[in-house]
Amino acid sequence: MDIDTVIMVDWSARSAPSPAKRTKDAIYVAERTASAGHVTYCRTRAAAQAHLMARLEAARAEGRRVLAGFDFPLAYPKGFAQALTGSADPFAVWDWMAGTIKDDPKNANNRLDVADLINARFDAPGPFWSHPVGKTPAHVPFRKPPHRGFAFAERRRVEQMAPGASTCFQLYGNGAVASQTLLGLPRLWALRQHFGDALAVRPFEDRDAPILLAEVYPAILSAEIRRRQRPGEVPDAAQVRVLASAFAALPPRHLDAILREGCPEEGWIAGLGHQAALIAALEA
Repeated sequence: MDIDTVIMVDWSARSAPSPAKRTKDAIYVAERTASAGHVTYCRTRAAAQAHLMARLEAARAEGRRVLAGFDFPLAYPKGFAQALTGSADPFAVWDWMAGTIKDDPKNANNRLDVADLINARFDAPGPFWSHPVGKTPAHVPFRKPPHRGFAFAERRRVEQMAPGASTCFQLYGNGAVASQTLLGLPRLWALRQHFGDALAVRPFEDRDAPILLAEVYPAILSAEIRRRQRPGEVPDAAQVRVLASAFAALPPRHLDAILREGCPEEGWIAGLGHQAALIAALEA
């Protein structure tokens, strides 16, 4: 089956609703079909989840196949899931996070408490690190600790290959993605529970489904995104808009091959290593 609709999501770990006026570091959802495209601004994670649920339901009702990409890690380095849950299955982490993370309709959340809870399970400092000034979680160091004594690496293989990609364990600071992951995985777990067999997550699941989820990293097309940014457009909105257009324009066989790449335990960034093809698709 060919992909009919591409949705790209720029996530956020804000602890309060984003301003009414579009701003950076907020949630943007770009949707692209063969004939149209638009970007939606969501002020809270709850609103984003509701919007995604509605758009995916609409696609199913119309018989369209959807790829939805999210700009945060969908898994941790090999060994983390086993250490946290007793299972190497990345979905065991999603399930654990869904039962532990509290994230209310106005974005108030306990992600720092959950990172502290996870760190307390280990003898060595970390793996999660960095927190706001004035916060003093007992087990989350402010500065990056030496990553020693863990049954898993500090970085996934894909993060070692993608220039600028941040570790899954840095909670705060420029480029940090750990908070987005802690707050994003429970939302994806809810989508997976709702859609059941109609949804598959690549590369953890190789089966075909009407809805496919994948991890993306807009920075792989950073120069192209800057070149195509519209006057006055928020950079976050530009990156998901351009990324959605690029993936939607790929030949179906190439897109299918891209979505099957990567490790079924620690995931992959869809499109990494295929930047030239994505840019060519945009140009075409």
